[in-house]
Amino acid sequence: MRPEKLIYTFVSYASHYDTPWGQGTAVEGVDRTAELAHKYGIPVTWIVNGGSVPVLKGRIQEWHDQYGDDVILQCPFFIEDTGMSKEKLKSKLASDWRIVEEAFPWAKTKVAARGKIYNELIEVLEELDFKGMWGYCWEQVWWDGITHKGIPWGSWYVDSSRYKVPHSGKGKIVACEWTARDLNLTYHSGSPCVYSTDPNDVLRAGLCTGEDITYWKNLFDDYLDNTDHNERVYFLQQQEAHEMEFTERFAVFPASHVEACEGMLDLFFAYITQFPITLTTLPKAIELYHEQNEITAPVSMLTRDTLIRPEVNEYTITLGGTGAGPWPTTFLYYDHECQLAFVQGECRPHRLRNYIGKGNMNEEFNEPIPQVFVNEYEKTTDLIHMAFDIGYWNPMPFGLAYWDDLCGYELQSCSDGVQVQLIKERLAFLRFQLPGKPVRIELTLAKRTEGV
Repeated sequence: MRPEKLIYTFVSYASHYDTPWGQGTAVEGVDRTAELAHKYGIPVTWIVNGGSVPVLKGRIQEWHDQYGDDVILQCPFFIEDTGMSKEKLKSKLASDWRIVEEAFPWAKTKVAARGKIYNELIEVLEELDFKGMWGYCWEQVWWDGITHKGIPWGSWYVDSSRYKVPHSGKGKIVACEWTARDLNLTYHSGSPCVYSTDPNDVLRAGLCTGEDITYWKNLFDDYLDNTDHNERVYFLQQQEAHEMEFTERFAVFPASHVEACEGMLDLFFAYITQFPITLTTLPKAIELYHEQNEITAPVSMLTRDTLIRPEVNEYTITLGGTGAGPWPTTFLYYDHECQLAFVQGECRPHRLRNYIGKGNMNEEFNEPIPQVFVNEYEKTTDLIHMAFDIGYWNPMPFGLAYWDDLCGYELQSCSDGVQVQLIKERLAFLRFQLPGKPVRIELTLAKRTEGV
């Protein structure tokens, strides 16, 4: 485990609203959220807009000086606010950013925030020299008017002409998720809004309380364990400031929920800061991503069942119920070309999403998966050898997994053109391209020689 490789960012909506559920800026919720995070030395990234900047300017400036807080900009809705006009969207974004930079001249990395994302929005952000877009929701369908199923989780370079697909090279915009999901349970249940790091959602689901965050601890441990074999693991958490107060202006949830979420975040912040993880703001994390990656960084996550189960209630049954498992250990992977999932024990992918050549953003990019045959399997005390055979199939990105107790093993040889990664002494992952004709992939693992 390399905890310093886990990049933790905490984001909070702190915008001005004029809606049936809230009026103005949630100052009390902002103060409560800031006090919680700063107690543990966690800098907050505030999502502001033109209306909230004048109200919060003094606070955020003080918190920037003391704790390193930063800001990103809530952008208008492309359809609802600008009538699908790119020019209006661009003008509004530019004018709102001028308000931000005048109030906070240290805000140099331009990041936008919103959950409803379109090609036109990404194109405008590129034209205005923004560097990131917060608000992507892995596996989400319908909730809050957001359907992003098909995208990768975490952080990746987005293609401006295909807003759900990683860029084929070094994109200009880093896509960032709304809040980190429980990868294993979200994958198997299809319920990302239940199994997540959103305080109100897990509270309503009965997964956590103000006194018990065992579920969140298990979820965080899963991410932390995967720092062994990833250059970086991004863990972003978000809580709306307007959901952290119960006043005449904002009463999105009852006071009891505000108190419970406060308790949950207090316990969670205390837990994660026991580890020497990297605490930073979202703009700085995005700067780091641009500096370190010439292409979307491959991500490999060996995920486990987090074991805590939700209640059956009005919230968890909204979309026809929430799957409760138990779920198998599952290996999840993505890069700029594909997304792969492997259930423990299976060599062929359980799911394959192919991003190459896909232009329909209503798709989920799933591909049929060819049959895989394993031949020449041999396992001795110090050697494991096998050959994977795949028949005629369309050219596309592909991968295989070999699950076993691989303690003490290392790669001895593999067929040309195959990248091999050994994960947690639990599996060997093979990433390659299907060539459009029958292919054989040979793999040999050998026990390390003592003393070497």
